[in-house]
Amino acid sequence: MKKTIKIGLLSQGGRGWIGGSLYIKNIILALSHLPDETKSTFEICFLDDSSVEGSTGGEFSAHLNHYYNLKTAVKPLTLKNRLMWRIKREMFKAADARLAPLVHREGIDFLYPHFVSKREKFPARSCPWIADFQHRHMPHLFSEAEFEGRDKAFSEIAINSPTVVLSSQSAAKDFHQFFPESNTEIEILQFRTTPSPEWYSSSPVSFQAKYHLPEKFFLISNQFWQHKNHMLVFEALRLLQKKNIYPTVVCTGHIHDHRKPDYSDQILQMIHIYNLGDQIFLLGLIPRNDQIQLMRRSIAVIQPSLFEGWSTIVEDARCLGKRMILSDFPVHIEQDPPSCAFFERNNPEDLADTISRWWKDFVPGPDFDGEALAKARNFTEVQEFGYHFLEIARKSQLISS
Repeated sequence: MKKTIKIGLLSQGGRGWIGGSLYIKNIILALSHLPDETKSTFEICFLDDSSVEGSTGGEFSAHLNHYYNLKTAVKPLTLKNRLMWRIKREMFKAADARLAPLVHREGIDFLYPHFVSKREKFPARSCPWIADFQHRHMPHLFSEAEFEGRDKAFSEIAINSPTVVLSSQSAAKDFHQFFPESNTEIEILQFRTTPSPEWYSSSPVSFQAKYHLPEKFFLISNQFWQHKNHMLVFEALRLLQKKNIYPTVVCTGHIHDHRKPDYSDQILQMIHIYNLGDQIFLLGLIPRNDQIQLMRRSIAVIQPSLFEGWSTIVEDARCLGKRMILSDFPVHIEQDPPSCAFFERNNPEDLADTISRWWKDFVPGPDFDGEALAKARNFTEVQEFGYHFLEIARKSQLISS
């Protein structure tokens, strides 16, 4: 019988990076959907960094064996404590002296995502996660400090981490290209979304009314970062205006790019200049279930992004059986969900052609038959995801006989 292990999951993301929060949530939910016999071999511990805005530990508390609020469970981030941790790290080669006492005290066997150099001591096995190498592909979107910070962190992982988790084959190819001398073992973990029962019991039409939306619309659910490529969609809509075709596009997501604070102003100016005010609805960051219900109600999801690690919105739409119009970015092609069409990611004419056809041919959702088929597929996909993560945890864990 396999030894019961305590798996510690560190909170990620927040309002500025919703995908990070959902990544950890989906791991927890995938593990909770494994058979009871398998679940009896592990415990899930959530280490919630309350400094991360938008932490959502309460949403999945029923699936946790242990919950730790790092604001109260570890010593505060005072200057004195920071200095003490740095001294311990240098003198005793101790990794993350802030978390180590908690991990040791609670008997956590595996901590994720967390980097510990093989040169350092830590009371548990751990494994880092690299979502993507966007800074290498799109350096113009990063400050010099951000670029150097990411490169330094990833280089340290490539040199000193026994294992690293990546989210796609595309990222694995990048890792080998950028760190050809690395002996770090790569694990590719392609996450899946676990739908909530609430997603199917709510009425999409009522949420359409809540936001005063027209009956028929496409949906884009991306934060307004430059690489999400909203501008190309607006270009496509301008082209369709010349043909007297006026599709509606609803956008959800935080309207702020910390890398370029004036980007939201550029978005608004473009909508005004192109006379798209009656076609574009900007809802900002809305509750998760509201977003899902609008996805169900939409005729299709548009995902125009120029870069992704592994698109959360594609996985959300997949588990709901939604049609998707996707940019031909390699990770989107790798995800390859059913009922999708790809367009050239820098070609507004190509996108406009697909939008025009789908606007004419398809009706608002939900498509209950499509949802039922997707739900059946999702159960198997989520379990496979959960088993794969558990395999990574056990593989990284030294289990004494």
